[in-house]
Amino acid sequence: MRTQQGNVWAVLLGGGDGPRLQPSVFGVSMPTQYGSLNGGPSLLQLSLQRALAVSSRERIVAVVTEAHRSWWEREFVALQRTNVVVQPCNRGTGLGVLLPLLVIAKSDPEAGVICIPTDHYVEHEEVLAEVMRQATSAGVLSSDKITLLGMSPNAPDSGFGYLSPASDSGFGMRPVLKFTEKPDEAMAAELIGAGSLWSSGIFAGRVSRFVDLYSRVAPGLTLDLKEILEHWPDSFPDSARLASLYAGHPPLDFARDVLQKHPDRLQFLSVPPCGWSDVGTPERLAKILQASGSIGNASAASMQSFSLATAFDRAAFGTSRSRDGERSSSPDLSHFVQGGFLKFATNALLPPHDEK
Repeated sequence: MRTQQGNVWAVLLGGGDGPRLQPSVFGVSMPTQYGSLNGGPSLLQLSLQRALAVSSRERIVAVVTEAHRSWWEREFVALQRTNVVVQPCNRGTGLGVLLPLLVIAKSDPEAGVICIPTDHYVEHEEVLAEVMRQATSAGVLSSDKITLLGMSPNAPDSGFGYLSPASDSGFGMRPVLKFTEKPDEAMAAELIGAGSLWSSGIFAGRVSRFVDLYSRVAPGLTLDLKEILEHWPDSFPDSARLASLYAGHPPLDFARDVLQKHPDRLQFLSVPPCGWSDVGTPERLAKILQASGSIGNASAASMQSFSLATAFDRAAFGTSRSRDGERSSSPDLSHFVQGGFLKFATNALLPPHDEK
């Protein structure tokens, strides 16, 4: 992949707990981003490779959570220690986005930055990479807008945010008329009918624009975090003070509490079909594995991370096979969604994070 030059930073959003997928899939305390689809690189590692399309390794910052240390320490051995920003706990995407942005602002206050979730699957990476490069180009970053990447919806889904463009906004870069975070299914269908796109959760802009927006939405929080990070990177932030701030602050959601309230500060680019999916629910995971043919093809001997394909295969099919080795029926997705993974999760192959 070609890499974007200049002062573009990439933030890997890896601090989530994966609550939408974890209980029914893993049965263990492992967030979605640390699993792999078929025993290969984890979703987090794939996001790191995605970030290299627009930034250099030295300018990639990952935000993680202390409780997941046994998982992320081995994932980020190639990053500088100061580029791994550790939250004391997960208090929502609002804090998970602001903290690494303020870290970047300390050394590069006018930097361009793109934030990338770590639980996405993309079949055609170069298609997405090209739009990411557009979103982080000098011309786009010089505006006072935050640029979101939109995906064409294939069905109403209440798990996404929706980007509604002005009716006469044409093509290319389009202003956001309204941002609707996680509407119910009926409203989602109405939004799609009116031409709205899914928000992919990938967004870019000048770091100063983000900090200014946070100063409007959560001024006290922004000032407190700036004070805690005052001497970064010469010394690590006061962990006790940071933990106290996180413990006392209510959860803050970036899409709902920041973006949805300021659609006038937003614009978006539509990403051509690229086989993108947010691996946030069992249903979406099932579709990815079926489409890719991954189910049933995982090799336990080569696994270096938890294989979602193996997990799905065992839960949905058990050991039932026909004489020629083929499955005798299609996967039972209702069983999968309702938590069939719990029956085998403790026997699934896991990374050696707990071998001490």
